[in-house]
Amino acid sequence: MNRVRNSYWSGLALVAAVGVTGAGAAGADQPSNQELLDKVNALQAQVDQLKGQQQLKQDLDRVAGDKSTADSVQAEADRRSTLLTAEGFTSGYSDGKFLIQSGDGRYVLHPWLQLQFRDVTTYREDAQHNGRDNDTQNGFEIRRLKFGFDGNAIAPELTYALQFAVDRKTGVLSLEQAFGKYRIPNAGGLYVKGGQYKEPLDHEQLLASRYLTALDRTLSNDLFSNGEGFVQGISAGFDNGGPVRGEFAFTDGQRTANTNFQDFSTTPADWGVAGRAEYKIFGNWSDYDRTTGAYDTKSNFLVFGAGADYTEAGDTNSFVHVLDANYGSTRGLGVYGAYTGRAFNHAALGSIGSNGGTTGKTVGTDGYDWSFRGQVSYAIDTHWEPYVQYEFIHLDHSNFPAGAKNDIQVLRAGVNYYFHGTQARLTFDINYLPDGSPVSDDGIGILATGASTKTTGISHGGGNEFIARAQFQIAL
Repeated sequence: MNRVRNSYWSGLALVAAVGVTGAGAAGADQPSNQELLDKVNALQAQVDQLKGQQQLKQDLDRVAGDKSTADSVQAEADRRSTLLTAEGFTSGYSDGKFLIQSGDGRYVLHPWLQLQFRDVTTYREDAQHNGRDNDTQNGFEIRRLKFGFDGNAIAPELTYALQFAVDRKTGVLSLEQAFGKYRIPNAGGLYVKGGQYKEPLDHEQLLASRYLTALDRTLSNDLFSNGEGFVQGISAGFDNGGPVRGEFAFTDGQRTANTNFQDFSTTPADWGVAGRAEYKIFGNWSDYDRTTGAYDTKSNFLVFGAGADYTEAGDTNSFVHVLDANYGSTRGLGVYGAYTGRAFNHAALGSIGSNGGTTGKTVGTDGYDWSFRGQVSYAIDTHWEPYVQYEFIHLDHSNFPAGAKNDIQVLRAGVNYYFHGTQARLTFDINYLPDGSPVSDDGIGILATGASTKTTGISHGGGNEFIARAQFQIAL
């Protein structure tokens, strides 16, 4: 600015000098007024040019300052982004799961939700008025509403699971699973587990209900394996990804979920032990762990399994044992079969499964129950998958009144329509029980037929039973 000001005054001084010179030099050639005006205009143009240069410099300095600020902001954002990647958490959707995890993989959180909305119609012959009249029951229910979290913490070897469910009859929220599992490093696949979890017994029982091919669990599973099969205890297992794996558990016994440390008869049992071993002929464990059918099977697999549970309650005890096999094909075929037996001594009255099924054992009796169940399914494409099931259950006659039916047959045919895999699907099935059932399992729609006795709750059976079920599932 000083330079501009000095140039301006220099121009004026030049003009004045020219004027003085012109006044004192008579007869000399003098510039005309126009020439003087042109010189003044030229000087003014130089002054304006210098002013413009000064303004340009100020504008450039301001822009440079703004760029410096922008660079600083960008550098800070880059630094924080780097910290988030290295030390913070990322989230995303992978393999059908929403995951939140740390950059190093030491912490993983997988939240999930399951909803099953169902309509059930049950028709029973000879079910009312002491077994002389027919009966039809129909209605809707929220069969399952569950949510939970699983993942790993501190290290990938330490995994956990928390699972809660809303009771379909009362709406009360309850805990189903809460356990931690630690895979011992450099131990060839050995792990330990503790908390409340599914006992290692039956393949159908161990599967999460959202992955079942059929609409629900079988009557055999509910009666012999206690439905979902949650127990409290500790276990040790072996799983290195090879063809053999297994787990052994020491527990509070069957039906002891959400109980305290006290023994029978305050709680359903004193103690129990359970174990299961599996042998994979071929295929991937991941396919076997998700289904008893063949939908979305990525490898042909064939697995044989065996499990057992011994539970003691006071002077009574039971020994449940299972043999099963499961085959799945990438071409859509799935085949599953299982034999289950249960020996009981001095049985307790009315052992109740988590799905509402009752064994109806008379106090002090001994006996042996057994069942066979089989399933065939075929995934036509990524949407349609029909299936059929058959169950034959023999309940020991020592617990039945004279003339009562103690054998149960269940024929079941259904079809799945997958909107988006098991995450959103619609299922329909029809169930037929020739001669009905002497015991109820309202969790799967089966109600006892015929007249019942007041002492055991077991009905005589004898009337046919038809059940139609429709269910929509969301599993996120």
